[in-house]
Amino acid sequence: MRQKPVLLVVLLLLALGAGCTSTPENATPAPVLHYEQGNTSIPINVSEIPVRTFDVNATEVIEIVLADQRAGILLEGGWKIASVRTGFDYDLRTHVDVEFRSDEPSPSFFIEVDEQEGQTGWGRCNVPRWLGGPFAGPRPEDYHKDEAVRDGTNWWYVYDHHNDRVAMVYNGTTIIYLYPSYGTQWYETVGKTGDTRHLGAL
Repeated sequence: MRQKPVLLVVLLLLALGAGCTSTPENATPAPVLHYEQGNTSIPINVSEIPVRTFDVNATEVIEIVLADQRAGILLEGGWKIASVRTGFDYDLRTHVDVEFRSDEPSPSFFIEVDEQEGQTGWGRCNVPRWLGGPFAGPRPEDYHKDEAVRDGTNWWYVYDHHNDRVAMVYNGTTIIYLYPSYGTQWYETVGKTGDTRHLGAL
């Protein structure tokens, strides 16, 4: 008979413990961030962005990248943040890449983020390079990029074969032109000199 009070106490503790289960930290809903520029406000729902890397605070990474002018150019041009993922440098060091894509079928543009330093790094478009000419091999079906050097700076031209146009011009740290509206005056007055379509690249 002495075992009954002990059994009741144990059952009572189990019942209380079941009601005190803690919520995991990673269950906290991710915030909705905003890109703000003048009268433009674009919401960024962090919880909808795939994170393909480990030990990274996606919210902090996106806050860092939103301060980069290139992110603003892409977002205002209709592109969206498509993923946060691990990237690799040439010396095999890892960094975080924030991927941007347009709603329509498009290449991706990646901006490197150094989470510890709180700053962005190089940017690049993930289309193959193609030089054109008789020895270049088959032209890529959808997009390609080619390089023009001006004043010691490498400018990358991204060509859209679906629409027979230049989709973007960029270097390592700057987007100079983005179809249809960003940098159009620059492209019309300066950028066309680096367009290789007249050499048969398209």
